[in-house]
Amino acid sequence: MKESKIALGTWAWGAGAFGGDSVFGSKTDEETLRPVFETAMKAGLNLWDTATVYGMGESERILGTFVKEQKREDVLVSTKFTPQIAEMYENSVGKMAEAQWNAWA
Repeated sequence: MKESKIALGTWAWGAGAFGGDSVFGSKTDEETLRPVFETAMKAGLNLWDTATVYGMGESERILGTFVKEQKREDVLVSTKFTPQIAEMYENSVGKMAEAQWNAWA
């Protein structure tokens, strides 16, 4: 796999209080974003940047839906997680990482 030198950000993906519709006034739901993802992948842009706090999880849910339809080795995902928004329990970082993995697996 040839990896992209450009990462595509998903900060504005999703709807609701923290999604692209509220922040930018644009429709950034799964239906609208699917052609963006597919076109980028066909052009060789396969590095995606996301985080748990993007759309309060909506970004990762949408990206996970698209990634599941690809060969895993063809997609690179760079993600960040924020323990401060996790429930206050032991190993919150591990729990958030596991939740992200489950979104893409």
